[in-house]
Amino acid sequence: MKKVHILFHDAGGGHRNAAVALQTVLTQQHRPWQVELVQFQELTDKLDVLRRLTGIRIQEQYNVILQNGWTLGATTLLRVLQATIRLFHNPLVGLLEDFWRKNPADLLISVIPHFNREIHESWDNVCPGRPFVTIITDLADFPPHFWIEPIKDQYIIAGTQRAVEQAKAIGHDDAHIFATSGMILRPDFYVPDNSDPLALRAELGLKPDLPTAIVLFGGHGSKVMFDITEQLDAANVPVQLILICGRNEQLAAKFRARKWRMPVNVIGFTKEIHKWMRAADFLIENLRRRFNEDELLRVLSEVPVQVIGLYELA
Repeated sequence: MKKVHILFHDAGGGHRNAAVALQTVLTQQHRPWQVELVQFQELTDKLDVLRRLTGIRIQEQYNVILQNGWTLGATTLLRVLQATIRLFHNPLVGLLEDFWRKNPADLLISVIPHFNREIHESWDNVCPGRPFVTIITDLADFPPHFWIEPIKDQYIIAGTQRAVEQAKAIGHDDAHIFATSGMILRPDFYVPDNSDPLALRAELGLKPDLPTAIVLFGGHGSKVMFDITEQLDAANVPVQLILICGRNEQLAAKFRARKWRMPVNVIGFTKEIHKWMRAADFLIENLRRRFNEDELLRVLSEVPVQVIGLYELA
């Protein structure tokens, strides 16, 4: 039986979700493969410099940034992280090599950014000739040294044409690039569902006839969601919100403690995102600037009922 490793971490939430989704699909297809999920952070804790200094893992530091909406200067912090990774390149490769020797496999799949150079080098040193695949879980790469590396024999699975072109620009040929129709999702999102969106709204205590948005900022939520809700509430437009706070219990409590003029429903961590998306007319992922009432009304007037199509009010 062939053995497959899927390497993920818990920075954000999409990386674990992608790994679990892939493992689930492969299991459902009854392929003769043993598929194992490997938590990258646990393999490399010995070299986690931020954890030594602060007591918090790198992935947890990242989640704190997301939860608080601290995006200003994020690019600078990213480059500092990448410089640190390069500084610890050799020790990191050594740690990974030790793991591959003890846990060999026929195929390695990475659903994480930043570390693919180190992952590939260690894998190739221990398992030469065995394939290494990177599944990009973002709409595009953010070069340099983010998802795609200019290394030989890195297979790229990309969900957008932009990511495909980025892989080609770095030097990968068509034989190493596989285009898909979008981001990898759990099979739950593809199961036929005849649920009545109006009934789902009633289940949430919302009005069935009011335009409904679902506000989503990953598995760890973000205080930016509170800012978005305040703006919409102050504009007094005819809209109601489904607020997915994820594991951010402090944010959920803050929402529930506030009396809102518009109808809202606050949901914590859930595995039923697909269900609550069906209850919504559109998705708000991020609001980058303030909107006045006329602008919001114009946006809402263009939203087709029961179609999730607006990913960002920006």
